[in-house]
Amino acid sequence: MTQAPRFTAALLACSAMVLIGSGLMVPVHAEKQLPASTSATSPAILSGKVTDVRNAMGYTYAEVDTGLKKVWVAGPSTELKAGDTVSFSTVMPMQNFHSKSLDRDFDVLYFIDAFTNEKGEPMGMAGQRDMSDKQPAMDKAPAPAEAIGKLDGGQTIAEIQEKREALRDQTVRVRGEVTRFNAGIMGKNWLHIRDSSTSDDLTATTDSMVATGEIVIVEGMLQLDQDFGYGYVYPLIVQDAIITKE
Repeated sequence: MTQAPRFTAALLACSAMVLIGSGLMVPVHAEKQLPASTSATSPAILSGKVTDVRNAMGYTYAEVDTGLKKVWVAGPSTELKAGDTVSFSTVMPMQNFHSKSLDRDFDVLYFIDAFTNEKGEPMGMAGQRDMSDKQPAMDKAPAPAEAIGKLDGGQTIAEIQEKREALRDQTVRVRGEVTRFNAGIMGKNWLHIRDSSTSDDLTATTDSMVATGEIVIVEGMLQLDQDFGYGYVYPLIVQDAIITKE
């Protein structure tokens, strides 16, 4: 009489293993491995009052009181002050994030494309001009950086673009002027450089710190069609570059 319950239990266990293997059933312990922000619904849009603001390396870090808790948010350099009301998406939380530029650890830091107001409109970026009462000026197309020639034994940005398939997963060396730098995003520092061969920028990740306008040599592995998620897609990128300042 005891054989039937044992057989039934074994059959149920085997069925569960089949369902788990097929993806139709998820073990209970697997839920503990998901990020705290993961949910079945779309990421929430939170709003709140700014209680603290820190600016560093082209980014604005803001502590926001949502009414339920205080959270830290990081976005492009924006003119914010304590008391401002902002909204932001929770689509990109970074757990246990260390900001080198602030020398500070965050339990959770939300990276965003822009701080928005209560209407969902982007708030003024630092340095933007007020064009509300003027005809918008036509932006000039970016121009190649002047007098930044090819590095001996290296490549120009135009050559990297032209020979991208041959250079895939190979080490490249290129000289350029830093046109943009953002520190501490997804655990990396990000820079854009431009040389005299083209008006296009080349993006690189690095552990080094640089400043806009500096002339640097970038050396690292060229990778193609990299998708980091959350809209960070790069047809060309130099990963984990070694930076030498000239």
